[in-house]
Amino acid sequence: MAKAVEERVTTAVKAEGVSFTVDHEAIMNVLTTCSKVVPRSSVVPILKCIKFDLNKDVLFVTAMSDSQSVIVKLQVENTGNQDGSYLFPSREGIELVKRLPSGSLSFSVNEASVRISYGNNGSASLKVLDPDEYPQLPSVAGVKFVPVPMDALRKGAAAQRFASTDSSTAILCGINIRKVEDKLGFTATNRHRIYDFVSDVKIPNPDEFRGGVIDAINFKSIVDTFRTSERIDFAVTDHHLILRDRSSNSVYFGRLVEGSYPDIAKLCEMPEQSCLARIPLGRLDETLNRMLSLESENHRVYFLHGDNGELVVKSESHTGEIVESIEGSVVDKSMGMIRFNARYLRDALSASDRDVNDVLFNITGQSTPSYITYDGDPSVLNVVLPVR
Repeated sequence: MAKAVEERVTTAVKAEGVSFTVDHEAIMNVLTTCSKVVPRSSVVPILKCIKFDLNKDVLFVTAMSDSQSVIVKLQVENTGNQDGSYLFPSREGIELVKRLPSGSLSFSVNEASVRISYGNNGSASLKVLDPDEYPQLPSVAGVKFVPVPMDALRKGAAAQRFASTDSSTAILCGINIRKVEDKLGFTATNRHRIYDFVSDVKIPNPDEFRGGVIDAINFKSIVDTFRTSERIDFAVTDHHLILRDRSSNSVYFGRLVEGSYPDIAKLCEMPEQSCLARIPLGRLDETLNRMLSLESENHRVYFLHGDNGELVVKSESHTGEIVESIEGSVVDKSMGMIRFNARYLRDALSASDRDVNDVLFNITGQSTPSYITYDGDPSVLNVVLPVR
């Protein structure tokens, strides 16, 4: 199969005479989205190309890897008055277009090359390939979409920080998209901590909802490209997560990770008995940032109950020590000394909404999970294991 593809991409392109003009900013926005999907390396060389399909005055641009794909519709001017398709080299092509001046660009195909004209008299040429062997996109026929506000999607994608990066456990490198009663939820874990976000998005026909696990890095990367959108159409099929952005005329397909996600629902149930610490989020974050300047094992910091009832945070290494009392914090007297990973705590703090002032720690013991919530925002829960 790979050899056949290698031979096929050397054949002549079948788009002779196809030409269009387009605004530089418009096509650069599309190519930027495609760059999130095109693989840096692939055993299938054809996937390192972007497919251009010109149909009248509409250009369909497709990028694909073995795990995700995207198609974007872009309005252009069909100056050659003919339709056609060809494969555009992604790596050199995107970099070239990025460096071209603003204004109108003209793309025209002649003898298996595309000539890009710009400015008053500038031009560049790149080899293009035959699109016949380019894989087909999944179908959206019959797919039922749910509109999801962009803020909810961003909070779901924030789970990426909490997923595993160990490729030997691929299922934990993903974000688990799940149903929580009749609402849409997102969960990630690396076995040492859990991020659990339950949105306000209600799932129509929850009994028919298909959950799944999507690669965390890919999901976060593509969600970041929807920065100007207010809501996204969302669907999960047997094999794909599908995101449709009407404002940018794009559809994203992410292949679901195979395997069973661990059942961590019980770990997300906060026990009734725990020691509570209410801490100003900004001050705690600044303290942890300073303490990470010390090279302590596992980025270890100590939480202690101060004499005045405030939280005392301590970090130490072979060469130094930092001790700070967090002004404005309130800690239960029963709290003993707890050790945490400072980087994990900072990740948890970053997952809050910007208007959250206080973070709440429900501490269950020196070797049992602690539960982190945010004052005024009940949608997000972080579960963090103490460091031994």
